[in-house]
Amino acid sequence: MSAIEVWLDIVVPVLVTGLLARALWAVVAVEASARWLLAAPAHRPADRDGQAPWLVVLLPMLREQTVAAESIAAFTGLDYPAGRAAAVAITTEREHTAHARHCGCLPELAALPTLTAAELRGLFPASRCRPVAETVNAAPRGERLVVLTKLFDVEPSTADIVTTLTAGRLEGLPLVHLHQPDVGGRKPGQLNFALDRLPDALGPLGWREDAHARDTFVLVYDADAVPDRATLTAFADAAAEHHSSTGRMPALIQQQRLPLLARRPFPRGPVGLLLTGEWVYQLRRSLGIELARVRLHQWLTRSRVPEPARMWLRPMVYAVGCGMAVHLPALRRLSGFPEPMEDLGTGHRLSLLGADLAPSAALVLDEPYTDTTGVTNLHALAFTASARPDRHARAVAHLPGGLSRPARYALMLREWADQSAWLLGAPLLAVVMAGAWWAGPLWAGIAVVAVLLHGPVTTARLLTLAPVLHRRLTPPTTIGPPPRSAAAARPIALVAASPLQPFVRLAGPWRLIWAKATGRRLGFGKTER
Repeated sequence: MSAIEVWLDIVVPVLVTGLLARALWAVVAVEASARWLLAAPAHRPADRDGQAPWLVVLLPMLREQTVAAESIAAFTGLDYPAGRAAAVAITTEREHTAHARHCGCLPELAALPTLTAAELRGLFPASRCRPVAETVNAAPRGERLVVLTKLFDVEPSTADIVTTLTAGRLEGLPLVHLHQPDVGGRKPGQLNFALDRLPDALGPLGWREDAHARDTFVLVYDADAVPDRATLTAFADAAAEHHSSTGRMPALIQQQRLPLLARRPFPRGPVGLLLTGEWVYQLRRSLGIELARVRLHQWLTRSRVPEPARMWLRPMVYAVGCGMAVHLPALRRLSGFPEPMEDLGTGHRLSLLGADLAPSAALVLDEPYTDTTGVTNLHALAFTASARPDRHARAVAHLPGGLSRPARYALMLREWADQSAWLLGAPLLAVVMAGAWWAGPLWAGIAVVAVLLHGPVTTARLLTLAPVLHRRLTPPTTIGPPPRSAAAARPIALVAASPLQPFVRLAGPWRLIWAKATGRRLGFGKTER
């Protein structure tokens, strides 16, 4: 056979069949996960006899001035037995260090013909950059530096806001404010700083690690999130149910994060369309990958499927650092949260150890990304944390686990395959789609069906599910409508453009690879929404 015949008769049919299988799995996983969330019964009140687990909510904050008050009100307003939970807001001196360093940039920025919001990133919270730029641009040219300096100086730090809120707390969960020195690092560093100071948070409630660690979970959230009021009760329910079924506490309970919190609209034009498409893609990932994998992992843990079959069915679970509850003993064994992403690293390491994982039926909402820089940074960081599962395997190799060496290798191979599909899948399948027309009408038809299922069909279904899932959440504070209201005028364009979304997700990883290949260092900064 010639090379062309091999391509058309073997390679194209195999890849088209694989694309169809992946598309069918995405449709089924999204639908099954959504139905599971919507069918979940109302959570019973948590035990009032002092047997509820100890829960500590960690809220790391960096330039979160615009949402700090709302976030603290939401998380301290959660339902749970008194004296068994606390919230910890973690600010960092890095914010003050950056503020002092940026003072020298103000004259140069004020001298620009037109100051843009992008040029103020890092100097002000993301939601404040555009109003500040508009105010400075409206001032007379000779007064712009004075106006910009005044706005910069009066902007309170996140620590200032949290200090004021902590002093005024009278109701709800106890609130503790921890301020981390400027020691570098990212969100995991703030979390580990708080982890070393758990007695400051739970000690006043009578908690002691030597006596209560086995009944303690550490909860991680983004500062811009809004949880369901029954979030903590749902975690207690998930822990109790898993323990009654297996006799063991789950090492991780994952609450489902949905990007349905529309604080800021998407921009107009093609960029806005692609960012709205990314929101839909993130919703699909939340349901069809993140939740589906946790549920599959739990089912395999409880099933009697033979180990050789489980080895190839067992997924690499992607923990999400907005609604992630980690059992304190498991977290201590891992030596805390790993850099650069506490969630993916923790999920990988617990998966490689064969730890017990469980889903929570409660929801937490966070914001979708409304600028291209945030999306690109997110994808690059996620690729950095996921592309080397062998490093996570080496980090836990000395720990006792429930997986054999072949099972760990199988997990690493699956993850490498996933990352390869991320990097190469979209362009490769574009070539395959073109080849399918030459391979015959059968393969051309299958290719069209696969693309429709993977893109337009799933996107249309997610646009229908978004408001239903949004209504499923009962928040402690008032929230606005889901993001679809911002995109109501373009659902047809969203559906039509959905096959292009995998190409958008290539920008972050390939930008990172190119920077490493050329010896440049990418400073990701904060992945602000």
